Amino acid sequence: MDASASAPPTRILLYGASGHAAAVADAVATCPGLELVGFLDDAGAPRPGDPPFLEPFFGGREQLPALRASGIRHAFVAIGDCRVRFRLAEALAEEGFELVTIVHARATVAASASLGPGTVVMAGAVVGARSWVGSHAIVNTAATVDHDCRVGDGVHLCPGVHLAGTVTVGPRTFVGIAAAVANNLTIGSDTTIGAGAVVVRDLPSGIVAYGVPARAMRAAG
Repeated sequence: MDASASAPPTRILLYGASGHAAAVADAVATCPGLELVGFLDDAGAPRPGDPPFLEPFFGGREQLPALRASGIRHAFVAIGDCRVRFRLAEALAEEGFELVTIVHARATVAASASLGPGTVVMAGAVVGARSWVGSHAIVNTAATVDHDCRVGDGVHLCPGVHLAGTVTVGPRTFVGIAAAVANNLTIGSDTTIGAGAVVVRDLPSGIVAYGVPARAMRAAG
């Protein structure tokens, strides 16, 4: 018998209790190698009436030492905000947690692609051949990353985003729902691209861009 088949699943905490956390929990449920043990959120417990899959809820950051002492070794930051995700990932690392990578069973990741720790690839998403996605990134529902792309740490590719081949996206950039980026382009870091934008030329760091074609409209706030 394959020894790996009998190995116990990796038990993980999800840091976050929002709608994005619920979506990440759904992805975890499709991964036989992972077992979700509960949620943390500094904003407090989920509101009454929130779906029961946001349970058990352990509390906020103050619970990390006790949870680590209980034998939980792995975690994932399930928060959409790019900068907050980085900050909380650092807090988890300081407490000795290892950040896992989550790939929904209905996602497609090429064998030659690379995913960093703390990154999630949601249902219907595709990461193509020889592409690299850094740490703490989100490749959201049905987003596609074609061949030879480089997606930086903390990037959020929203549902339905399409990156053509050989696109580079800088760290912590947010690409809005259904945006499309033509091949061989570079988008800087800490940039926000609006929903439905069509990017046909390079975009610098630290700006907000939207439209068809996408244009830099102002500095990022």
